[in-house]
Amino acid sequence: MSELDIIPLRIRVGKRFVITIPKEVREKLSIKEGDELDLLVINDSIIIRKPISLIEFIDRIKPKGSVKTFLKEREKEGSVEYERAEELIK
Repeated sequence: MSELDIIPLRIRVGKRFVITIPKEVREKLSIKEGDELDLLVINDSIIIRKPISLIEFIDRIKPKGSVKTFLKEREKEGSVEYERAEELIK
């Protein structure tokens, strides 16, 4: 199990209920203007998180690269299956 990376911060709600994400958090998560974030409400808590892409998700799976290896092998198998199907058609 991985260790939690917790950064406790207190922010203020501004006019029109706007909140500003602190610079250190924006930099740590590579959040840029225009990015979309997920907002979850759990009981009396709000969680704002940066969604991850499928590629980022795959990169986080342990052992590292296992999914990429599987996908490469599957692509090779798909090519072989395609070639066999072409032979049958001829």
